[in-house]
Amino acid sequence: MQYLTIGAGETFIGLAYSPHTAQFARARPGIIDYIELPFEQLRHDPLVGAIQDDIPVILHCASMSMAGFIPPADRMIKALACEVERTRSPWVGEHLAFLSAEPLDAPPGHEEPTQLTYTVTPQYSEEVLAQVVANLNRLAPCVSAPIILENSPQYLALPGSTMTMVEFVAELVAACDARLLLDLSHFAISAHNMGYDVDRAFDRFPVENVVEVHMSGQSLQSGIMWDDHATPATEASFRLLERLLERSRPSALTFEYNWGPSFPAALIERHIDRARRLVARA
Repeated sequence: MQYLTIGAGETFIGLAYSPHTAQFARARPGIIDYIELPFEQLRHDPLVGAIQDDIPVILHCASMSMAGFIPPADRMIKALACEVERTRSPWVGEHLAFLSAEPLDAPPGHEEPTQLTYTVTPQYSEEVLAQVVANLNRLAPCVSAPIILENSPQYLALPGSTMTMVEFVAELVAACDARLLLDLSHFAISAHNMGYDVDRAFDRFPVENVVEVHMSGQSLQSGIMWDDHATPATEASFRLLERLLERSRPSALTFEYNWGPSFPAALIERHIDRARRLVARA
């Protein structure tokens, strides 16, 4: 098995897993440093873990409901811990979001959490902030690699919020020195949908705590900007990457080009090369 060893001052370049990105990586040995592999994919089909025979992996997760008030089942946490040990992932990226909610109306004794099918952006409030810190403190001792938290794309104003996403993340870092996964597409999407200036917001984001960066595409539908892993990263996202590298040096940069089976290989190669050149200049 191949393992990724993180060195000081290095920035590794990788791709999010899909059958076509795995094929791309195997056909071009050495072009990327790792594949980012979803924990849920491994649970559904353990055979995808064979990619680690050829290339190291970093684990990504969407099961821990870090911003929720309903904790994941112990068996889910144990399964994640086992995969971290097996893959020797240097960290686990998890969404700053929730996946489980309080149960809907049910007879006494039959209450079950409502399981959502998407990582939902939480209310940005002091109460949720305290819960994220509590959830992180509960999960961290159970897993042998650090948990890094990813900013989710914001598609609507969140009732009860008392701060912006950037303010929330800054308060989280101040409260527990949380390590971060900065999704540049999510950042730009949130700025567009919430109507704030992306550059001013970026200036206030705690980039010194960013461990990994995500880049993907966006699509505009009825005035709302959406996350889109079937389209390439925009020039605006590359501009944010340049601004990030002026202030910080993340350990990894992942292109999430994993929704479209016909994503052009030549374009992926160009973006990988562009990212490496930007990192080398920083």
